[in-house]
Amino acid sequence: MSVLICPVCREKLFGQDNCLKCVNNHSFDFAKEGYVNLLLGSKSGDKKGDSKDSARARHELLNKGYYSCLKNYLSSKLKGTVLDICCGEGYYDDYQGELYGFDISKEMIRLAAKRKSGGRYFVANMSAIPVADESIDTAMHLFAPFNEKEFFRVLKPGATLYSVVGGENHLWQMKELIYERPYKNDEAPPKTELLTMNSKTKISDTVRISRHDLKTLFSMTPYFYRTSESDKAKLDTVDFLDLTVEFVIFEYKKG
Repeated sequence: MSVLICPVCREKLFGQDNCLKCVNNHSFDFAKEGYVNLLLGSKSGDKKGDSKDSARARHELLNKGYYSCLKNYLSSKLKGTVLDICCGEGYYDDYQGELYGFDISKEMIRLAAKRKSGGRYFVANMSAIPVADESIDTAMHLFAPFNEKEFFRVLKPGATLYSVVGGENHLWQMKELIYERPYKNDEAPPKTELLTMNSKTKISDTVRISRHDLKTLFSMTPYFYRTSESDKAKLDTVDFLDLTVEFVIFEYKKG
């Protein structure tokens, strides 16, 4: 794992037996699935991020291909050494080169490693990514907080970051079903003074989704926790829904 550094002392990590070590003898064991936990202060990692049930539900939903248009677009853009920031269960990591992915959720990383896609996965926090300075050619950042200082640090000069947010019509039919006055997403790009935005690309698709999958999808959105139970129950009134999935991809460069 050539780009990984020790989360304790920031020295380079190297493989030894079934673990990663640094010159100061800090050691991190590989799990049986092949990932490594580099999250300080939480050796188990199980209480961070998504629960096992929500992680597995997300995994099953994405594998049905509802977001395949986004996966296909991103796959065409990856090159060099790739970092998937807050990678979840690794659905978007369709790349045959050197790819690293991390998430704060141990269960998500366990599922990502079990894909056997060739990616190298680790549990970590975005606030202090255990990746060497200027070691990444391409980074992906989907539906997650934006830490411009850490992103800038790990990217090589001239490297690219693809940051993804929901388009204005993303999941629109679901919102119409649930809310009396649905609103569109604002498509605001992440704010940064360190990286330069080169382009904005919008892609969309219409997918037919079952009631069961629609409820799972809704539980993955930020709307879920601020929606009343009576409004959530409206999802039970349909067997299937033709749903717009729409994404905006912002391309940033490190000068």
